[in-house]
Amino acid sequence: MKYDVSVIIANFNCKQYLPIAFASILKQTGLIVEIIVVDDGSDDGSIEWLELAQKTISNLVLIKQQRAGVVAARNRAIDIARAPYIAFLDADDYWIDDKLKAQYQHMKAHPECVLTFTNYMHVNENYHPIIDCFSYWPEFYQPGLKSSTNYTTLANPLDLLLHANVIGTSSVMVSANAIRRVNKFDPTLKSASDWDCWLNLASIGNVAYTYQCAMGYLMRSGSITANRVRRLEAMQSIIKRVYAQSSVSFSTKIKTKARMNECYAEYFSEQGKTLNALFYTACAFGLNPHARNAKHLMHSLKQLIV
Repeated sequence: MKYDVSVIIANFNCKQYLPIAFASILKQTGLIVEIIVVDDGSDDGSIEWLELAQKTISNLVLIKQQRAGVVAARNRAIDIARAPYIAFLDADDYWIDDKLKAQYQHMKAHPECVLTFTNYMHVNENYHPIIDCFSYWPEFYQPGLKSSTNYTTLANPLDLLLHANVIGTSSVMVSANAIRRVNKFDPTLKSASDWDCWLNLASIGNVAYTYQCAMGYLMRSGSITANRVRRLEAMQSIIKRVYAQSSVSFSTKIKTKARMNECYAEYFSEQGKTLNALFYTACAFGLNPHARNAKHLMHSLKQLIV
């Protein structure tokens, strides 16, 4: 079978979400799709559900492994993917109809494009919409494009994605050859391996995006604050590597430093350390004064007064 797109799902104890994720894959039309699920040691009945699904979904490949983490799972799936393009879908996320076809058509028409991504909607555990991703990022917020389904090529993708980590993994489609060329996801990173991979891809080819909300990102309880310290450490390591390997503008470095200050402010706010949070928020605003940083600064001041 000659596939157009290989869909990769790394699953760990997401049985309750798999029906919605799979339903969204099966609603994709106009393409021949391979579905590769790497189960990372689930014990919630996921294996049984997936084995039952295999009986009716002939293009479903199921790989079982002992708990090794999402990076190992994704890399294992990339190694066996048979299509020229790969799309990632977290087991608790979902796509809108024909999300893949639009990405596939753009990438096939633009072979220099190694990565495409979409806007996406944050949803709560009842799948009610909260806010779309791009509205949070001043670098991407363009109200006039909300109804657009066109793809736009980023002018300086490495610089932009370095200080605006806007890409949701479940919104991504990549060239299979390109992601293998950059050695897939880095297993030495304890966190942020997805961001690292997108930056590596941005350094070798074009990146394009659409403002269309083509994916739903489930905000599960506790998912935001988990492993925050590991992520901050990994982000610092990634930034250091990019600076050493690529030519990054001074303005980008300033904005990247501002973004890191934002991240530290969020961490200290979660810890209830109001003064620390205020300090880092003020640093972020001083380095890159925009509406989001101003809003965070006002919130930190309010918290301190209260």
